[in-house]
Amino acid sequence: LTVHVDKRMTLAAFKRHLEPVVGVSSSQFKVFRVYANNQEFESVRLNETLSSFSDDNRVTIRLGRALRKGEYRVKVYQLLLKEPEPCKFLLDTVFAKGMSVRQSKEELLPQLQQQCALHLNIDRFRLRKKTWKNPGTIFLDTQTYEDDIPIFSNWEVFLELLEAPERMVCMSQLAVLARRWKPSTLLLEPFEEVVLESNSVDELKEKLGKLGQMSPEDVEFAKEQGRGTFPCDISVLEIHQDLDWNPKVTTLNVWPLYICDDGAVVFYRNRDEAIQELSDEQRSELQKKESMRLQRTGGQQVPYSPRKEKALKIYVDGGVTRE
Repeated sequence: LTVHVDKRMTLAAFKRHLEPVVGVSSSQFKVFRVYANNQEFESVRLNETLSSFSDDNRVTIRLGRALRKGEYRVKVYQLLLKEPEPCKFLLDTVFAKGMSVRQSKEELLPQLQQQCALHLNIDRFRLRKKTWKNPGTIFLDTQTYEDDIPIFSNWEVFLELLEAPERMVCMSQLAVLARRWKPSTLLLEPFEEVVLESNSVDELKEKLGKLGQMSPEDVEFAKEQGRGTFPCDISVLEIHQDLDWNPKVTTLNVWPLYICDDGAVVFYRNRDEAIQELSDEQRSELQKKESMRLQRTGGQQVPYSPRKEKALKIYVDGGVTRE
């Protein structure tokens, strides 16, 4: 359907103009602007004009309650720390300015039950910031949107299920995601969350030691460094040598760590654990498996790296002059 409108018309007037075509009140349908890459974003500012639209612009109309003033549409994804694909879309919902995090969780419960068959206890899941596929700040139940947590149009958040009562109870805490690297077996263990009361390296080592059942003095750790989006996967053929193990710092919020927010990924190991020796054949086979695995997870792929070769001169007795 082609509609001719005046660019000075507001979005509110445009929606009223469409009422006879759509067949319902303007408050009962939503307008989405379609961009060149087919991405759709809901237009919600009723007082804005259509001056940014051009002749070939497209819009999609969807039935459903339009947003009221101060409301924002939010996409909710489930964070699955122990799954190969850790980001799963659940549903669209609406949050409002001034709403507390706990209120938004209460409103989510029936929606999750009806749309996703998830029967949750309100104290057994949390909401947290989502940046692309990366988990970030954990929202506390007492915080409010806009006052404590910035909220904007087409926002996305993670929902994370909890196996135990929430340990994050104040903003001064820091939640780090840790994976143990076992060089003797060339295995990376699943993620475990470490909740810190400070940004002290000593506290991180102490808690990693408890997880790995070793003394803090035996713990070596490294932060993932620019290896793509979460889960920041890395080849088992590279992790032992390529990461900056045991950086010489006493706090987490300085170079080269810069761990200042929830969701940072760290790897840890026992300093006394030797790495498994591989034959050339075993290394080649493992390299293929790792490349396939990292293609699936979006991690750092293992490039083919042949051994250095040196040209040899072969001399045959008789008639060859050696220079």
